[in-house]
Amino acid sequence: MTWQLTFKVARYKPGEPPRTDTFQIELDPERTILDGVEKIWAEQDRTLTFRHACHHASCGSCAIMANDVEVLPCIVEVNQVTRNGGTIEVGPLHNFPVVSDLVVDMGTFFERMQQVGMPIIGPTDPLDNQPKDDFHAYENCIECGICLSACPVVATDPTYLGPAALAAAYRQYHNSDDSEEKQRIMNLVDRENGIWRCHVAYECTAACPSNVDPAGKIMGLRRQATVNRVRKLFGLKPA
Repeated sequence: MTWQLTFKVARYKPGEPPRTDTFQIELDPERTILDGVEKIWAEQDRTLTFRHACHHASCGSCAIMANDVEVLPCIVEVNQVTRNGGTIEVGPLHNFPVVSDLVVDMGTFFERMQQVGMPIIGPTDPLDNQPKDDFHAYENCIECGICLSACPVVATDPTYLGPAALAAAYRQYHNSDDSEEKQRIMNLVDRENGIWRCHVAYECTAACPSNVDPAGKIMGLRRQATVNRVRKLFGLKPA
């Protein structure tokens, strides 16, 4: 069984005004949104620009908007966003400069990750006494950028470190035995454009496809920063 689907695709090429192109395709309802985009590229428009790699939610490179929701299109079936056929609107992630069509510039994302000393999340040992589930949840970060796209603060403040970098900072802070490194990280995040800029909307956590819970990590940093401030008042070293 196949469905008749209408894909409305946001288009942008440097030097040209943005537009929306409409494509009609037939697709099995259990195929993914990425399958639909690839079908459009293969059969109707070779100029369509998009990213993909692993096709199973391991790399994060294909993240886009689908019907105004951040998704990894490689794992979201068309029947999850429309019923009995219909229209699927796809476009680039929010809050990133658009390079071409569905491709955005991730440079700022990785610059912020580098600031906290974790440009790419890699394998590491769990922290002492860290619940196994929490360890695996955080290490599942795939750098897709979805949390920044969903964040209302990122949309209004280009100086905000953002949920991904702050979640990485949480991991780095609690994984370090170096007091100077811990202080460096806390100095970086305990500021107006860091943990205190978050509006606690939890949109980043709701959108994260890997259950990293960046909002929860930001709240953890806030608690730590508060403890450190209280300890300083009493002449004690940071915890």
